[in-house]
Amino acid sequence: MINKPILPSFDDPRMKTATILALFFVGLFLIQGVFLPYWPVWLKSQGLSAGEIGILLSLPNWVRVFADPLIAQRADRTGNRKTPMLWLAGIYVVTVLAFPVSSNFWWLAGLSVIIGFTFAPLLPLGTTITVHECKAKELDYGRVRLWGSLAFIGASYGAGWVLDGTSTAWIVWLLFIAGIVNFAIVTRMPDPQTDRPLRSGSSIIYLLRKPVFLIYLGCIGFAQGSHGTYYSFASVHWENVGYTHDVIGAFWSIGVIAEIALFAFAGKYVRGRHPGVLFAIGAASGVLRWSVLGMTDNFWLIVLVQPLHAMTFGITHLAAVSFIARAVPSQLATSAQSLMATLSMGVFLGSAIWASGPLYDHFGSHAYYAMSGLSIVAFFFALWLIRRWRGEDNTFCD
Repeated sequence: MINKPILPSFDDPRMKTATILALFFVGLFLIQGVFLPYWPVWLKSQGLSAGEIGILLSLPNWVRVFADPLIAQRADRTGNRKTPMLWLAGIYVVTVLAFPVSSNFWWLAGLSVIIGFTFAPLLPLGTTITVHECKAKELDYGRVRLWGSLAFIGASYGAGWVLDGTSTAWIVWLLFIAGIVNFAIVTRMPDPQTDRPLRSGSSIIYLLRKPVFLIYLGCIGFAQGSHGTYYSFASVHWENVGYTHDVIGAFWSIGVIAEIALFAFAGKYVRGRHPGVLFAIGAASGVLRWSVLGMTDNFWLIVLVQPLHAMTFGITHLAAVSFIARAVPSQLATSAQSLMATLSMGVFLGSAIWASGPLYDHFGSHAYYAMSGLSIVAFFFALWLIRRWRGEDNTFCD
């Protein structure tokens, strides 16, 4: 891999590709930068309980359990990822506009299902294109991906600044604007065509029959699931204890700044490392991070542990992408990315978000202790992966 800044010139075809790939992550994470910190706040402003908020936040994650594999398997069979991305990004924009129509729980639940079906598959589809192009053109994936993290910071902090000067009603309009930007970027994405699948049967079932792949899913699943309380109730809790929206945005930004630093500079250090080792580092960091957030609301302690997001999410993400790039043939890559996203961000994170509703209702910020438990489980799965997988390339070519 060549470690050069990814946006120095528009004359080099490699840099043009790197630019649009980076912009793809910018579009997605502009949406995430508003949604993750402030969507629970908007739902709260509609008069919903913590339990109802937990259900609505978990629904998109559950829907992706069905949506991601269906769309990904179709994409692997046709070799075409860009066309479904255009449809999904467009439907998402229209759906966001329907949220202010009614505050009825079932109306919001139906729209949340559509959001899960349209937004969630964009990441595995786009990541498959990105990994393919990075390998073909010798680009550093981490340095492409970091632009999404920068966009998350700008969106989360910028949205907090806007909301402090306006009202929570603007959250929907910020998501709509971000959705338009995302759709425009998707229209410019590369459209690489891959070979037909190696096997005539279901690529999803084929991968799920591989014990090593199941252990890998346990690593990423429990690691991502441990973010459930953070993603669903961090902003609500910080608002309840008196922090302003711009401070809340700053808390989120601190974590993502650390993630950006990891993506920018850690490539040469993590490249070639066993993914299990990276998973173990992320899981151990999760135990510390969630334990501290569970025991205190102190400003400086929050600031101290938020950089651990680089470990709990960032290094875990690099481990997940590295395993697929090394172990899975390109013809199965979208299915593998989809299964990873489906189970980690769908089943595991969706379950954790759903459970966080009643946990937060009864225990407040102590709900984070349950997330520490999930990190402990992720740590043992990481040790298991180290033991069972020796780092063979194209493990699933048989």
